[in-house]
Amino acid sequence: MKNMIKIASVAVVAFALTQTLQAVPINGSIGFTGTGVTYTGNGPGASAGVTSWINPYVASDTGAFLTPGYITPNPGEAVTFEGNNTTTWLFNTTSPILNFWVAGNFTFELLSSSITSQGGSVGTTGFVVVNGMGIISATGANPAGFTPTLMSWSFTSQDPAAGSNPTSWTFSASANSVPDGGSTVMLLGLALSGVALLKKKFVA
Repeated sequence: MKNMIKIASVAVVAFALTQTLQAVPINGSIGFTGTGVTYTGNGPGASAGVTSWINPYVASDTGAFLTPGYITPNPGEAVTFEGNNTTTWLFNTTSPILNFWVAGNFTFELLSSSITSQGGSVGTTGFVVVNGMGIISATGANPAGFTPTLMSWSFTSQDPAAGSNPTSWTFSASANSVPDGGSTVMLLGLALSGVALLKKKFVA
């Protein structure tokens, strides 16, 4: 009876490790732009954050964001930022923002962000560069088996030249999983070997 319990226990561990191996991280990049944003102050070079997004849309995407048979965010399609104008995003923040942006069946949670550089003359050459981290998740029907993945991103904006379109901005994000060096595979092998040894001992 004890041997059977041991076999069952090791089998459970092996199954759990197998499930870990089947996890599919979201790899790839995606970029957004729009016709403008509204700032807390006078332009990107003199503001602490963004209060609204004007007509944001997908500019580019690669990797998992192009998965066949999945609802992907194609270039030119609209993207929802913070419910499009329901939340103020402060450039320097460690307060998570759920649904910071939603594109296709992908949802992004902002974890933190900080200003990398900011300056210039107000209304003429003002600019800001913000970097941060977040979690990208695949929602709804998920045939690819994607799991929430850490994502790095960057927001840049600058005042336009005289007579040109409103303040320009871009948001680019990328998610790249880090291989575990084979440790998960090794653990799975050990677990399966344990099952085989216990079974042999039980039969003997």
